[in-house]
Amino acid sequence: MSRALTPLALLMLLGACAGTTARMESYTIGRGLVTYDEMRRAKAECESAGGVVRPKDAGGDMAQLGNYVCQIQPKKAAQP
Repeated sequence: MSRALTPLALLMLLGACAGTTARMESYTIGRGLVTYDEMRRAKAECESAGGVVRPKDAGGDMAQLGNYVCQIQPKKAAQP
């Protein structure tokens, strides 16, 4: 029975790794109140990672940094 569970466990582990990678492509930019300096810093960091700062889909209080995400676009494979 353990031989039958091994492939299933491997697939679950690989699925968990893929899910973790997808979550790293976008991240919340911080905590606390939005200030000019904090937003400028967050936008610079996000742009250096290839992303754009956007409000979260759920909306919320736009005066809170936690309601913004750095949305990083997946890099496209080089085409010949």
